[in-house]
Amino acid sequence: MNANQEFNAQSSLLLAERKKLDDQHVIPNPSLAADGFNSWWQKTFAQHTAMAAEASALMRTHRRVSSANQARDGQAR
Repeated sequence: MNANQEFNAQSSLLLAERKKLDDQHVIPNPSLAADGFNSWWQKTFAQHTAMAAEASALMRTHRRVSSANQARDGQAR
């Protein structure tokens, strides 16, 4: 067997092994993956929405307190 034939034989074995590994990682039921992704997305979106609402409320409170302090400081002078 020459070097080229040996290389081709090894390449064929590697490709066959890779195909076996790839076949093992195929999701048997794609709708389960889609359902899992949708659940994750809805949970993540809800968390981000809640965080944005909380940040907005904190900013409104900060502006209110800040403007009240400025008004009080202006009266004291």
